[in-house]
Order: sequence, then C-alpha cells, then structure tokens
Amino acid sequence: MEIRPLTLSEQKYTYAQSTQISGQTGNIGHLRGDFAHSGYGFYTTWFDNRAQWKTDEFKSVLDTVINGLREDKMPLHNRYDMTDFCRQHKDSAFQGNYCTEYGFRVDTERHAFLLRCNPSKGDYNFYCFCYVKEWLDRHIGKAEQGMAHNRATYEPKQADALPRKEAKHKDYER
Repeated sequence: MEIRPLTLSEQKYTYAQSTQISGQTGNIGHLRGDFAHSGYGFYTTWFDNRAQWKTDEFKSVLDTVINGLREDKMPLHNRYDMTDFCRQHKDSAFQGNYCTEYGFRVDTERHAFLLRCNPSKGDYNFYCFCYVKEWLDRHIGKAEQGMAHNRATYEPKQADALPRKEAKHKDYER
C-alpha cells in the first residue's frame, strides 16, 4: 500500500463539505477515530454520506486500507507511531482549524482515502474521508482550473459582477 502526503488542493477534502460538493466528489463517508487516553486504544465512528455507494466491495477495500494503516510504525497504529510518522513526513503538515495537522492519501483502483491526522492527546486523532477516486480527481482538477470550491470562497468574474437590476433587464431582452 502506497501512502503519500496530500497536495495543497487535496487538503480541503479532509473536512466535511456541502451536499453538492460531496456528491460531485463521490464522497462515500468518513471514519473518525481516536487512540483513547493511553494512546494505544482504537475507537472509531463511521459517518455515511452516500450510503448507496457503500458497497460490499467498498467495505472490503476500506477494511484493507485501514488495517494496513494500523500496522506497526504506520499512522493509525497508535498515537505515538502517528506522531513519529508525521514527524518523518514534514511535507504532510498543514494548518488545520486550530492546530497543525498532517494529511495523507491512499489510492486503490476505484477509491481514494484522504487521511487527516492530529496526534494531540484528548482530541480525535484522525479522519479518513473516502471517495470515488475518479470523481474526486475530476473535481480537484476543475477546482485547480479556477472553478469555485464552495460558495464561501467564490469570487465572481467581472461578467458575473453586474448589478442585479442590469442583470435582470438583460434576462428579459429578446
């Protein structure tokens, strides 16, 4: 299994998205987990996004990926191995909502697994967002070409910036 740091464009897909973007990217759901107070536990919760895409094939692939990430010295083995793994992959660091987080990607033939790690004690330690790989990559490609990622970051082009009155008038011209 190959694991690599997330690109800058991929980092935002390790957080919950709007219903529209989740559908466009093929977001199946995500797994949230922590290592308990000791750092050695493994507690997870699954959140469905599109249950119809959570096929038996996907479940099998998800199990294989997560179990591979739980092997010795891998980021989901325990909080201490996660810390070491993140330190060894400094290029995976990015500023999260309130702390430095680390992002990784694992691809299979049909799915992409984007992992956001936070080795801090007393917090959720990881989120693994699961996507239909082809849809996610297509969406990222379009976003990199200038399409808006979401409404909050949308900046209208000059043609879109017409005052409402003028735009309405143009709508009715024949």
